[in-house]
Amino acid sequence: MDYQRLRPGYHNLLRREILELIPPHASSILDLGCGTGELGKAVKQRQKCFYAGVELNKEASEIAATHLDKVWRDNLNRFEISPLKKKFSCIVFADILEHLVYPWPVLVKFVSCLADDGIIIASIPNVAHPWIITELQRGLFRYGPAGILDVTHLRFFSKTTIFQMFYQAGLKIIGFRPYPSKENPIQYHIIAQKPKLKFREALTTILILSYNTQDYTIRTIESIKKYTHTPHKILVIDNGSTDGTLNYLRADKEIFHVENSCNLGFGRGFNIGLQLIDTPYFVLSNSDVVVTEGWLKIMIECINSDEKLLCLGPRSNYVSGPQKMSDVPYTNLEQLQEYAKKLESPFTGPLTYFQRIVFFFALFKTEALNKIGFLDERFELGNFEDDDYCMRIAGAGYKAAFANNVFIHHYGSRTFVKNKIDYKKVMEKNKERFLKKWNLPDNKQ
Repeated sequence: MDYQRLRPGYHNLLRREILELIPPHASSILDLGCGTGELGKAVKQRQKCFYAGVELNKEASEIAATHLDKVWRDNLNRFEISPLKKKFSCIVFADILEHLVYPWPVLVKFVSCLADDGIIIASIPNVAHPWIITELQRGLFRYGPAGILDVTHLRFFSKTTIFQMFYQAGLKIIGFRPYPSKENPIQYHIIAQKPKLKFREALTTILILSYNTQDYTIRTIESIKKYTHTPHKILVIDNGSTDGTLNYLRADKEIFHVENSCNLGFGRGFNIGLQLIDTPYFVLSNSDVVVTEGWLKIMIECINSDEKLLCLGPRSNYVSGPQKMSDVPYTNLEQLQEYAKKLESPFTGPLTYFQRIVFFFALFKTEALNKIGFLDERFELGNFEDDDYCMRIAGAGYKAAFANNVFIHHYGSRTFVKNKIDYKKVMEKNKERFLKKWNLPDNKQ
């Protein structure tokens, strides 16, 4: 079947909605899947620039060569970037990534051609469109000559998986919009750039889960930036915030973030981030904590003191079990730092082994993902994921502990409070699931 014949005009679309995203000051632009070059023609009429393209279709590439400064006729699945010989201030992927056999390494490859202050613009169909969901509920997944289920599409993406792909390419998404509208998100338009990271190579990925806790989320991130000197990177997983958090996350060039379309809860939300871990250690953190000076260095030293130790928590003012320190004396954040400093040489020793560590804040060796796995997603919204994971750690012959010489301030249950979620109801339901999974008796009965 001649699939190209089914899509008249596919190669010669101007794409004005993409044109408006290309910066007027961009001096060198690379258009991947440029078609006949109508977009590049319009850009060159608007501004002075070098505009190059890559296009597989023979007829389209020949026409594009009459409009653009340079056109390579080639397949992006195998295109070698060495002929490019320059860095581009803007690279465009307009409805092309979904056509590639393996788009993830292709995106990574072209990031190396991006200027440090350049941007990548992409448009990607949204497979989670309400119409697609309705069709799936009817047992249908019908390809067509164009649109979201274009018969030539090889890959399918949703909002979350788009963010994951760009993170894996080392890119920070700074602009993201549904098109043509929020109510009819046929595709997403993405603007991304290289982040301004403090450390070139990170030892630890700090995962923060946020949901409508903007003020606390900002406080958490700023404390990590100020008091964490061991190489790390911050990756915030947002569960569909509507309180302004997304504007803050997109604007902060020093962190990465992933945006989910709705509240996936603790387990599912963090698992989105855990799929992306590429550092020797990772941290699970609530969005309502304040870290203290040098915490990561101390915790890494502690967790490395025992090869069987996979999970390490801190002491805190707001936590259940023996990790809690009662009657803490500080009344402000400055006093908090002074208090935490005094705990660095406790009489009880740096570690207390304990089977249950609370995951409001915890450090892990990344090998835990291979040995234990991901969080169990049956525990909805939050609570008992940590009890379950620690049970699995112990069952596999490994250990959990908390560090007596690290103190992390925890405001406590801010996500539940801010979003008016019935904490007790969620707790009881997840407790029921936990007891059933582990075949444990309910002490209330």
